[in-house]
Amino acid sequence: MRDDHKVQICYHVDMLQKRRVFDLTNSIMNYLFWVFLLLCGIYFASYWFELKLSFLDYLVNTINIAAWLLSGVSVVLLVLALLLAIADKDLKLFSILWCLLRMVICVVLSVLVDLSLIMTSGGVSVNL
Repeated sequence: MRDDHKVQICYHVDMLQKRRVFDLTNSIMNYLFWVFLLLCGIYFASYWFELKLSFLDYLVNTINIAAWLLSGVSVVLLVLALLLAIADKDLKLFSILWCLLRMVICVVLSVLVDLSLIMTSGGVSVNL
């Protein structure tokens, strides 16, 4: 009887540690997501107010890198949230949907930034 109790305690401690890792990573991704939205806002404001920013290329590259990084980590968090929901038998629907929504928003905004860059500059040239 004691061994079953120890196994059960170890299982709960293990799930708690996984949940903490998920929550910490999710919190970091939420902060990075807001930074990403701020960068996109600066980019689109530069066109709205007709600002000629010299670092616009760097801003676009940063937005694209941040978008794909956030999307990739959001996919991992989505899978982890699903696995934790199955293992805990406690479906955290909000966490799962937020990971999915954050991923979609990042990809859509990245595509919009790229499309606006292509449409305003007449195309993208790559110097090798």
